[in-house]
Amino acid sequence: MRIVWNESGLIVPGLIALAVIARGLWLGYRRKPNLPLSVRWLAGGLKFTGFALLLFFLLRPEVVRSFNRPGTNHWAILADHSASMTLKDQADGGSRGEKLNSLLEPDPGGWQEKLGEDFIVDRYHFDQRLHRHSPDQPPAFDGSASALARALGNLRERYEGRPLAGVLVLTDGSPTDTAALAALPEGMPPVFPLVLAPVNPLADLAVSALTAQATLFEDAPVIVDATLSARGLAGQTVLATVREPGGKVLEEKRQLVATDRETWTARFQVRPEESGTAFFEVEASLADPGEIEEATLENNRRMVAANRDAGPYRVLYLGGRPNYEHKFLQRALEEDPYVAMTSLIRIARREPKFVYRSRDGERSNPLYRGFDQQEEAERFDEAVFIRLKTKDANELAGGFPKTPAELFPFDTVILDDVEAAFFDREQLRLLQRFVSERGGSLIMLGGMESLDAGGYAGTPVGELLPVYLEPATPAGSPATGRFELTREGRLEPWARLRKTEAEEAIRLREMPEFQNIHRLPALRPGAMEIGTLESADGSSPALATRRYGRGRSAVLAVTNLWSWGLRDPQSRADMDKTWRQLTRWLLSDVPRPLSVKAEAADDGHRITTELLGEDFQPAEAGGVTLRVLRPDQTWTTLSPRPHESKSGTLEALHLAREPGPYLAEATTRARDGQPAQSARAGWVVNALQDEFLALQPDLDAMNLLANTTGGRVLAADDLDEFVASLKNLPVPVSETRSEPLWHSPWWLIAALACFVGEWSLRRWKRLA
Repeated sequence: MRIVWNESGLIVPGLIALAVIARGLWLGYRRKPNLPLSVRWLAGGLKFTGFALLLFFLLRPEVVRSFNRPGTNHWAILADHSASMTLKDQADGGSRGEKLNSLLEPDPGGWQEKLGEDFIVDRYHFDQRLHRHSPDQPPAFDGSASALARALGNLRERYEGRPLAGVLVLTDGSPTDTAALAALPEGMPPVFPLVLAPVNPLADLAVSALTAQATLFEDAPVIVDATLSARGLAGQTVLATVREPGGKVLEEKRQLVATDRETWTARFQVRPEESGTAFFEVEASLADPGEIEEATLENNRRMVAANRDAGPYRVLYLGGRPNYEHKFLQRALEEDPYVAMTSLIRIARREPKFVYRSRDGERSNPLYRGFDQQEEAERFDEAVFIRLKTKDANELAGGFPKTPAELFPFDTVILDDVEAAFFDREQLRLLQRFVSERGGSLIMLGGMESLDAGGYAGTPVGELLPVYLEPATPAGSPATGRFELTREGRLEPWARLRKTEAEEAIRLREMPEFQNIHRLPALRPGAMEIGTLESADGSSPALATRRYGRGRSAVLAVTNLWSWGLRDPQSRADMDKTWRQLTRWLLSDVPRPLSVKAEAADDGHRITTELLGEDFQPAEAGGVTLRVLRPDQTWTTLSPRPHESKSGTLEALHLAREPGPYLAEATTRARDGQPAQSARAGWVVNALQDEFLALQPDLDAMNLLANTTGGRVLAADDLDEFVASLKNLPVPVSETRSEPLWHSPWWLIAALACFVGEWSLRRWKRLA
């Protein structure tokens, strides 16, 4: 409602006139001191009011009102048909769904009929998606989600260009997309949530969150962290079990619930039998339920996927001479089925052992003179190598790689007792690129010709190491020291061998002293010191690491680690385990030629694949095939599209939301001599578990939704009053009516009454 002044040009002159009249009345009654003050004020006020009403008539005011035109504007009734509506928590012992049905039953003269008198009523229901309500189909309440924000957004799109006056939402107040309610599209009509669920707590046990991560421990166990919550179960013992999808129990834990509202985390360490992606299920139950009845059992279990690269990983070992370290390292890694180490060991340097008097320009042994294959004869100006476990007869045939195509297929490079002069300048730059661009790992072991003693200071390899190499270690007898883990090292799982800190301290004390001829002066910025060698001369780094570009580098400045394993069988097992965990850690973040990952999206999961070429730069990914294994063990082929801004990246949207485990598999075709690549990634849809995660209404979210859109939160008893109040609600399409106030005789009667009242007071006091 608003007031329109038809003679608005008279407002200013009228106000001036009223001011003059008020001044005159004040002066006139001021000269009559014999009248009581109250009578003077009353008489003056009546006369002034009379003049003000006359001015009001001169301005010709009109009242403009907007009315809803029946049958023009739409009103949407949105009912929650998700599975959580089956919970029986009503005062009469019924379910939320039964309460909803009773409110929507036809009731002559009831709130629905009254609402239909003024609006076109459209009925919908929602679970994962928005559905048009069919009166012939009874509600099943079997939806696996309460996607209220998505339903409201879809409803807004459906009524684009049509007048939607408001939305009445019948819900339990626990949407599964609460965070999205704060980001609804603009132009939403008023939303009025009617919460059917009571606020009283229900007895319930739930697995509210579940995560899984592969670790770098021995045998690659998977850490499964389950967040469990108990409501109204004080004094009960909860049994948490983790199992494989086939039902094999892997580990169990018990927890005594001390209070009525308690949340805790149960950590499991499990070892799946197969490599690659693994699925686990955690189930929580009462050890002795007795007569306790939980609100629901749907949230007592949850599944999770642990994505682990099955390998194989390739390690290139370069040794400057045959030694014991390589022997024990090779034996330790042979026990890891996912790591393959290829060795290139120099058994003779490039300097000749004998000098033959030969013709000018002749570089081969003179004994081969006159033979047809003289150029293939042994040359004394080249180093002699032995190759172990190469991929084929041609791999590393020319010695250490000279091109990215030869080096980049490896994931980690181990340099052991080899001097910098062994490499040419391009090979040193290639090793630097292997770490910074390819994302590989490089570790340099201690030795007579490693680190500072190998002349690496100032070289590209020396720059990527985690330690400074200048000044060089003084010449003299090798120093001895005892290995100790630093504080940072004790926090790294791959650097520890025992489960507890006390056991780890005992293990470190029992380790032998090691020789360390490298007095490394200091760590580079950003490097982390994992272990030190403690000697009489002080402390020096023994194991350090550093991120460099896309990869990482490490230094193990111990010359005779192999001596550790000669003490007893337990020491040998510890040494082998150290080698495997250190190698696994070096391999953990190395980019794979083909990778696939799945991330949750609005309508399902977005699957992204990345393909790298021989130089490990993004390559054309047109030859990638992508398919998904569904929970029913059927495969679905997807058609990925190139990413709009990332080369070598493909994206596809998988829309299925059926509960259970999913597995995405990406494969490439073999071409140009390159073998086919494959990668997998899994995820789990815990739709029902998320639906039953919150059993009590989220009133904060409902109030936020109502306040943001201009509505309010309702109760079932408020429906009649609510429908009656809609007459004052602004609507998109309205009918405007104008009523002239100055046509009413009551205004004139009021003005005359003011003048008559003032005249009567004056006559009463015998004034003129």
